[in-house]
Amino acid sequence: MGKKRDAILEALENLTADELKKFKLKLRAVPLCQGFRHIPRGALAPLDAVDLTDKLVAFYCEDYGAELTAAVLRDMGMQEEAVRLQRAA
Repeated sequence: MGKKRDAILEALENLTADELKKFKLKLRAVPLCQGFRHIPRGALAPLDAVDLTDKLVAFYCEDYGAELTAAVLRDMGMQEEAVRLQRAA
C-alpha cells in the first residue's frame, strides 16, 4: 500500500462509528476540484474504514484522496487528525 493510503486508513480507523457516519455525510457535500465527482451516497453507506479508504483512493487517487480526507476532518472540527494525516502523507 502507498504511504498516503495508509495515512487515510489510519485517520479513518481513529474515528468512532458516529464520526465515520458524519465523515461520509460531509464527504458528499465537500466541494471538489474540477473533473472529479462525488462518490454516490448508496456506495458510501455500507463502507467501513478499510473499504472507504479503497473507495477514496479509487475515486480520487492517493494525493487528492488524502487532501479531501483532511478537508472533511477539518470541517468536522478534528484538526489534530487532519494535521496528523497531512504529516504522514
